[in-house]
Amino acid sequence: MRRFIILTLFCIAAAGCRQSDAPDDLPKLFPCSIIVTQDGKPLEEATVEFQPFESTAKYLASGKTDTAGVAEMKTYGKTGSPAGKYKVVITKNIDDDFVYAENSLGQKEISGYTLYRTVEPKYSDAKTTPHEMEIIGKGKKHEATFDVGKAIKVRM
Repeated sequence: MRRFIILTLFCIAAAGCRQSDAPDDLPKLFPCSIIVTQDGKPLEEATVEFQPFESTAKYLASGKTDTAGVAEMKTYGKTGSPAGKYKVVITKNIDDDFVYAENSLGQKEISGYTLYRTVEPKYSDAKTTPHEMEIIGKGKKHEATFDVGKAIKVRM
């Protein structure tokens, strides 16, 4: 039993001393949250990406909205975004129109579905989105709210 406890403590200590998986040249990150609404209501499960105005940016921030429509932006798995000016790209796709087939055990399984876009295409492209965000690198948390218009359902 004593050996097990010592081994467990050693493993915990070793895990805590592991180096970060983040690259050495990852810039300083600043906290940022984006609220996404659709027709004035929180949009859940949308993907938010920052596309830099400068094409030389190496690390990009992204996030996924929760039930309140809030996406906490992360860069390379770390909380925050590098300083810079960004186009805000917002997408949300859903699977629908499921097709079911019976498997060899007589159980119904999904054998196909259709993928639909639920956010207008202009918000899903850095060239056409009207949404912009600037992370200036000051100490406060950067926050913004963006609406993506009325819900659509367009086959992809």
